[in-house]
Amino acid sequence: MTLPVSFSHDIFTSQTVGGISRYFCELALALSDSGRAVEIEAGRHRNQHLKALESVPTVVDRGLVRGRYESPTRLHAQLLRMRNEIWATARTRPDGIFHRTYYPLLDLMPGRRPLVTTVHDMVWEMFPGEARSFAINSRLKRKAVDRSDLIIVPTEATKRDLCRLWSLPAGRVHVVNHGFTAPDLPPEDGQHILGGRPYILFVGRRSGYKNFACFLNGYARSSLPGRGIHLLCFGGGDFGPLDHALLAETGMAERVSWMGGDDATMMRAYRDALLFVYPSRCEGFGLPVLEAMAIGCPVAIAKEAEALVEVAGDAALTYDASDIDATTHLLETNVGNGAVRTALASRGRDRVRYFGWERCAAETASLYALLA
Repeated sequence: MTLPVSFSHDIFTSQTVGGISRYFCELALALSDSGRAVEIEAGRHRNQHLKALESVPTVVDRGLVRGRYESPTRLHAQLLRMRNEIWATARTRPDGIFHRTYYPLLDLMPGRRPLVTTVHDMVWEMFPGEARSFAINSRLKRKAVDRSDLIIVPTEATKRDLCRLWSLPAGRVHVVNHGFTAPDLPPEDGQHILGGRPYILFVGRRSGYKNFACFLNGYARSSLPGRGIHLLCFGGGDFGPLDHALLAETGMAERVSWMGGDDATMMRAYRDALLFVYPSRCEGFGLPVLEAMAIGCPVAIAKEAEALVEVAGDAALTYDASDIDATTHLLETNVGNGAVRTALASRGRDRVRYFGWERCAAETASLYALLA
């Protein structure tokens, strides 16, 4: 018997855009396209990915999304999550499988329908001192995991971390790689990031385990600044006081730039970069790695981040990202090396083809079958 699946509102209430909400939108759509009965109990959500999904006529005809987009208001996200939990409790079908899209503040779902939770990474548990919110979020995650009948993770590395840190039996945790939708290639219209100046690229937040300080020091010690090769930081918020202090300390204020922008701008940033370096010490999957590969940008990742190494396969350079000298050596050896760039670009494009949404949906559906 094929049980219907209901996805919760949680991530769509708290996240306007982001990798997790995009993952659940793509998964729900792929499951629905395969003929599965699927509903997303979204309530009054504020998520742009889900809003776009609502605009697809065939999806609306099937009733995939229950609820509607609501422009962000002054109502606190936590209050909105509780309001949507009450709304969803009264409307979620009592039969079938309930798949939480995030870890609930308040769990009001009655009955004993099969419950599935996806754990995307174990960053909060591996770096507990980096943010005050980590401890609270980790407790919510643990409650969700303990209550779940089935736990899904995106990589074997995340499974090892989860089982080791929380002493879970390996049989309770199942690996399904996230899917990936290759972005549109930016047009060759003569427009280039940084006015065509050569640069290496860093994407996302820069604090703590993201390891930006070590990376910046390695860049500062290399010959790249003297050769006119800049460092571009994309996204993660504009430079703050700590960033400016670090740039002043390393003498790199004139060689490092920040910019933000939409997905199309980010794809241009990948396209024009000599090398995308992702020195984060811990990730659950690593979507930016696949984005860069899809565009043909060569990638370097921290060997400490086992999930990144797993996802990238042989299509990325790996190095000791906690070692400044190793960072400098990476940059000196590979930036501007045409043979390395060509080989990595070719292997990267081949690698991204492995991560399809049909495959992700089929493997997820096979796990749902265990609960029938």
